Amino acid sequence: MKKCLIVYFSQTGATQKVAERIATGLRTANYQVDLYNIKEKNPPDIMGYDLLGIGSPVYYYRPPFNVLDYVKKLPDAPELASFVFVLYGTFIGKCGNVLREMLMHKKTRDVGYFYCQGSDYYVGYLKEGYLFSPDHPTNDELTQAERFGQQVALRMNGENYKSQEYDQSIFEVAYRLERFLTSRFYVKLLYSRMFRVDSKKCDKCCSLCMELCPMKNIFKTENGKLIWKRNCLFCGTCELNCPTGAIKSPISWLIFRPFMKYNVHKASQDRSLDYVRVTCNSGKIKRM
Repeated sequence: MKKCLIVYFSQTGATQKVAERIATGLRTANYQVDLYNIKEKNPPDIMGYDLLGIGSPVYYYRPPFNVLDYVKKLPDAPELASFVFVLYGTFIGKCGNVLREMLMHKKTRDVGYFYCQGSDYYVGYLKEGYLFSPDHPTNDELTQAERFGQQVALRMNGENYKSQEYDQSIFEVAYRLERFLTSRFYVKLLYSRMFRVDSKKCDKCCSLCMELCPMKNIFKTENGKLIWKRNCLFCGTCELNCPTGAIKSPISWLIFRPFMKYNVHKASQDRSLDYVRVTCNSGKIKRM
């Protein structure tokens, strides 16, 4: 029996759903499939696996830092086949391209690339009143994911496969500037130091922000003060889910407001994308 390791990052469950359906497709071909969400636990060594799948949401038109770190630390594996799957809420950007290129540099054999939409719970867009790709992945997209798993199994058994074309890059200056301003350099050395908590609003609510942080990057001092360390994904989960609205991240800075408005305008005009209008206050998202 061939063995597949699927490593993915999922916060709201969308990427996990796709990972599970790809696994279902592979299991119909008699594969042993092990799934690991890197938010919850460290994956095992790739030694002994025939196939590796990497799944990721799109953060600022690229993979999140923790997914990049995982793939970067992998050893060269010329005996290993690999595939990538990506979920996007507005624009896919370079996310899939980056992961595929990284796996190519690890000398793995490409056997597939899958992407679909996923509900975009990004605080910057939600506070502008837009939830993009709501209720995605749909049942049809999940069925496609399962078929993708079956196709990967066929390719592993010798079916001819020509690697898919890379996604087209976004050439607009606004997107390039946004990627630059949200690079790891700025997140680690600047933004991670600039999260603020309004002590008048914070009710010490069972440390919800600490629990929900995917990197366990938030700590509480002996006097109850919240501290953000430097291992931040700049996802905005803490700000989005604070039930009293006490947390303000740099995502809410005025410097990012033009990017939010521009992105929302472009995405809302894209006929391939769904969206609903929402209100977003104190950790609650309500559809209008």
